[in-house]
Amino acid sequence: MTLQKTVYTQQAIGVVGDFADDSPKRVAPYNLTANGEVMPAIGGAFTQGAADNEATIGGNGAFVGVAVNSKDYAIYNNLTASLELPDNSIGQLCTMGHVYVTSTTAVTPGNIAAFNPTTGAIAAYEDSGAAGTASATVIPNAKFIRISAKANELAILELT
Repeated sequence: MTLQKTVYTQQAIGVVGDFADDSPKRVAPYNLTANGEVMPAIGGAFTQGAADNEATIGGNGAFVGVAVNSKDYAIYNNLTASLELPDNSIGQLCTMGHVYVTSTTAVTPGNIAAFNPTTGAIAAYEDSGAAGTASATVIPNAKFIRISAKANELAILELT
């Protein structure tokens, strides 16, 4: 057995898909479906699916929310940690609130949020023009707040 050689001085700020504070929230249940080979994931952006009350990870339809409440789902992956959910999981999508997400790009407070239509992965952009050149779909009335973060680190997304 080896000895611990690193002591972290800060706690993690949160968990992907959890709420960052006690601000007002709006969440609705949906049947979360895959987008081809891409499975639904906590912290991913979803669009309206083919049926009522169905949401697809990524996609080109109307934005219906970000998957939240990571501790509400059963583990199906041989007890390994994962944010990925099985196809047709019943999940909660947030359209209003402050949510922890990972951004595929660096984040500065005030950046707008957009998602990849294929994967549902969220990224930060300075403006909608920059998001358009990256083939990303802008999330209406969404921006990053309070903290700066490097790519693939936790950031706080404000949905209004």
